Amino acid sequence: MSKSAPTTSLCRYTDTEIFYRDRNLVDELLTGDSDFVTVMMQHILGRDVPPGQKRVMNAILITMMEHGLTPSAIATRSIYMSAPENLQGAVAAGLLAVGSQFVGTIENNARLLAELVDLEGDAQAARAAGIVREHRARKAHLPGFGHHLHKPDDPRALRLLEIGEAECETPRYLTALRTLSAAVDAEFQRHITINATGATAALLGDMDIPVELMRGFAVISRAAGLVAHIAEEQRKPSGRFIWETIDKAMPFES
Repeated sequence: MSKSAPTTSLCRYTDTEIFYRDRNLVDELLTGDSDFVTVMMQHILGRDVPPGQKRVMNAILITMMEHGLTPSAIATRSIYMSAPENLQGAVAAGLLAVGSQFVGTIENNARLLAELVDLEGDAQAARAAGIVREHRARKAHLPGFGHHLHKPDDPRALRLLEIGEAECETPRYLTALRTLSAAVDAEFQRHITINATGATAALLGDMDIPVELMRGFAVISRAAGLVAHIAEEQRKPSGRFIWETIDKAMPFES
């Protein structure tokens, strides 16, 4: 028996019409009532998006767009210096750095919160304490917590959590994050900030976005930021300076 051909539900078109899922691009989406964030979420998630979730997602995308000269931006500027005819290649190079150590830590934290959301009260607090002890015993970084610059709190996280708490009707992931944060502070006997990726993980979780898709929204947001780095690179080139600075700073050792 032959297998059925795969299908798609994302796009179809005729000689005169184009559809995103079941919505007519020209007659419905390219109207004054449509906006990119809503259409993007509808297209990715395959469902309608409440206004509160649109506001939360908009805040997340703005927050994640720009983080300065991080590895992704340095990679983009370096590749653009080497191949200025290939803007998309430079952006792609930067997006490859969205991983388990930078930006993609959203996914790491969300997996921890997923262990807590179905628990309540003492059971949730006990499991949170266990997670923290396990990470400390392995001397492993606890994703979503700590920041090399922002102390005692990450201002981005504070505002994201504020927005999430105002817009989310059932903040299960936000509650789990607060519980985990309390366990972190108790274990280390001092306050450790919830960083922006930790807050983002909770907000995406409370929008019922699968953990496996969360990094995708980081990619969407960071792509815009990397285009901005290329725009600045075109006006004020820095790629060669970055290269020469590293070349001079790292001595040869046989």
